[in-house]
Amino acid sequence: MNVFVVEDSAAMRQRLIAALEELPGVRVTGWSDRADNAIEAIRRLEPHFVVLDLQLVQGNGMSVLGALRALDRTPTVAILTNYTQPQYRRRCAELGADFFFDKSADLDDLLAACRAAVPEVTRR
Repeated sequence: MNVFVVEDSAAMRQRLIAALEELPGVRVTGWSDRADNAIEAIRRLEPHFVVLDLQLVQGNGMSVLGALRALDRTPTVAILTNYTQPQYRRRCAELGADFFFDKSADLDDLLAACRAAVPEVTRR
């Protein structure tokens, strides 16, 4: 399963990519720290799963999420953020996020969701 990571923190991005690539059947095909680059790369690479932070170097995860929902083939999207207040959760759900995880507490849950998505992709 191909995964794309959208994360502005280099340290977090490296940690996340390393953890994802340890999962059987998962390959990180790209990353971005900017909204515009992320949208373009996701359109081009068509990953199955996107890990998306809300705060980016340029733009924000909400704009990426909105753009992804307009694609012909919509990837599974997991929000991973420190902005966990109810209004962010609600807005991400409205924009079609499949998962919403707290960056400081839910990394294992994100990895479990990604691991669970691998068999779904291989059945397609």
